[in-house]
Amino acid sequence: MSSIVMSSHWGREVRHKYVAQGSKSLAVVFPGQNYSAERPLLEYAGKLAREYGCDLLLLEYGYQSARAPFKREEIDIVAEECKVALASLPEYEQLLFISKSMGTVIAGKVASETGIGEKVSHLFLTPVAESIPYIKQSRGSIIYGGSDPLFTEQHSAELSGLKQVRVYRIDDANHSLEVGSVNESLAVLLVIINFYHEFFRDSL
Repeated sequence: MSSIVMSSHWGREVRHKYVAQGSKSLAVVFPGQNYSAERPLLEYAGKLAREYGCDLLLLEYGYQSARAPFKREEIDIVAEECKVALASLPEYEQLLFISKSMGTVIAGKVASETGIGEKVSHLFLTPVAESIPYIKQSRGSIIYGGSDPLFTEQHSAELSGLKQVRVYRIDDANHSLEVGSVNESLAVLLVIINFYHEFFRDSL
């Protein structure tokens, strides 16, 4: 594992973690606004990516490094800095973008604006409404919670009929894909990880 150190708009360096194991496929983790790559949904996705033989890039956003509040109008700046990090790596034959919440918008922007869309398979975790236009032009999988106020059944209905995207709904789960008790949430996490396995098998 190494760190890619870069300057950021927020006046603090960011450290993207990069794990190279000689793969032709790179998995890139786009955290949520307040959901880092070390939290369970993304940590296990990253570990599975390595088990499936992928190289791995764990992105850090500049405002996170600076401990600054996130402003929605700065999302394009975040996406640009993620593009720079990705461009600093060797070229890969295949890319897997694993994104959570606001990260689904950033992943969509990076894939569509850099002309690499045909190489990318997406795993969208708890997307938000703003990511729907990007989902419609992507391929991959979506996992969302039935009790998530940021992505409702109405939003899900906008994606019906998409042949290139699998949509998984976790009943009663919130925006972190958790349910009532710790034990129940762990049981749900096992189900989600099985969906991850399907995503990696389909994509690689």
